[in-house]
Amino acid sequence: MTDEGNVAINYPVWTEYRKKNGLDPLGMQNSSVSLYQTFLPGISNVTLRMRYYGLYAWLCWTYAQKIGDTNPESWKRFIRRAEALYALIAYWHGGEGGVAGIEWAQKVLDQNQSGLIEFAQAAEPGSENYYLKQAWGAYGAAYRSQLFEIGIFDQSNEHELPLPSREIGERLAAVFESSVGELARSFYDIVQRGSVTNGELDELRPLAPSEIAFSGEERDLYHEILLEPFGPTDGRARARRDSILLILKVAALLGREPVPEEVRWTLFAGCDQQGHALDLGSPELEAQRQLWWVYHANDLCHVAYETLLKFTLDTLADYPAGIALSRLIPLCVERILRTAPGAPAHWTAFIDASRPASNAYAADDEGSEFSLSLSIMKGAGRNDASVCPPEIAWNAVRLLAILHRRVRDEDRDIASVLCRFNPEAFHSLLTEIRFLEAHAGEPFEALLGRLLEQRVVQRHLWVALQKLRAGDYTFLIERDEGKLRLRGKDGPVFTNPRFGPAITFIKDIHLVGGQGLTDYGAAAAGVA
Repeated sequence: MTDEGNVAINYPVWTEYRKKNGLDPLGMQNSSVSLYQTFLPGISNVTLRMRYYGLYAWLCWTYAQKIGDTNPESWKRFIRRAEALYALIAYWHGGEGGVAGIEWAQKVLDQNQSGLIEFAQAAEPGSENYYLKQAWGAYGAAYRSQLFEIGIFDQSNEHELPLPSREIGERLAAVFESSVGELARSFYDIVQRGSVTNGELDELRPLAPSEIAFSGEERDLYHEILLEPFGPTDGRARARRDSILLILKVAALLGREPVPEEVRWTLFAGCDQQGHALDLGSPELEAQRQLWWVYHANDLCHVAYETLLKFTLDTLADYPAGIALSRLIPLCVERILRTAPGAPAHWTAFIDASRPASNAYAADDEGSEFSLSLSIMKGAGRNDASVCPPEIAWNAVRLLAILHRRVRDEDRDIASVLCRFNPEAFHSLLTEIRFLEAHAGEPFEALLGRLLEQRVVQRHLWVALQKLRAGDYTFLIERDEGKLRLRGKDGPVFTNPRFGPAITFIKDIHLVGGQGLTDYGAAAAGVA
């Protein structure tokens, strides 16, 4: 206790206190992330433009031919200079999005009066005036792993530097160079020089991410990478292809470019928001859609649980001196059930009375998963600025029941998809349905209390302890002399399944345009 009467917190000397937010407080988001990583391999949430794949293939190929220094620091400097120049080109072209260092490029070019931009120092590793802070630039932070995943890069047996693969990498490097012609030599020379003029940026505009030619070998090879697996046993490439085709099918249904949220909900519901059916036309695509169904249902499950966590944290905030868990849980249950239209006898009766909407994506049906999740995301909040009311917590319980009933009545095969995860480290829709089924006959009030205590509060404390052992402090609740006290807040959040970058990729290679599917996209989706 300090002299002013405030509580002083003494952190253990054996760990550094580093508070972090948004780190999966219930250990449930990780199963969703693991799923979408296998459904769209080779694309990530930070690989934002398709042409970077060709650029890096060409940079690797050119570096090996013209420089050949196997010192990683030399390769790092070359990559960083190329990225800085590319950012300048992209901003000069019209402020294109998805380009690493674009904010730096805007600042440099807007302030430049001489017409000459010295970028070598900004690209120097460790520079204070960096174009991008990450040591290996966008290459190391985003693209390197995906270049290996797709097969554009291979490992060398002789040094640490990547090599363009013979199957894809060398082809892509060659068609990239061919598509930009003499500008490839100019780009290389300017990278080596470390400075560029406004006039040279004008000349280099055709290298910008949006300048992939509508017809040509470069576009065709990107198309092949995304939509034509290189071998019949390449399951990950097939998964990528089928997921891209599903996005194209959604675009065909909507008649325009979709946004990521529309893709996930249309694949989950099997129709658009107005109930128009998604016609896939093949069992392979339907099987892939079912995988995305499991992913989104799993996401909805952890959103419901994280909402209950936020409600519990908000309730705990009313007791700054702390409250015993044995008092907190009944208090939360009482507040939630007070808003319910009538407490069911047990969980089985509750899910029997919970009728799923005919269209899970319907906006005009308050019982649809879309409407429930929308009210949850608007009402729960993630910080002190908002308080989750009990009716929102009740909606989370309703959402769990509807998900459970869909799995039960529609014979959804979630086990074959989710059983791969260790149930201790990865809680998922599967583990939670098994938990609810194990206690389905208990009085409803007792089950709700058990869920809040075991699957929310105790689960968060366990997850936070595992992260503390790794050096991250993520406790939202602390124990002290038999009481729980609030340390911080977090709330529900959907994971981001790479649909945004995937949509940009198919726009970059002219599968989708302002009027929806292009001829290329329609042919690929089989709707020509």
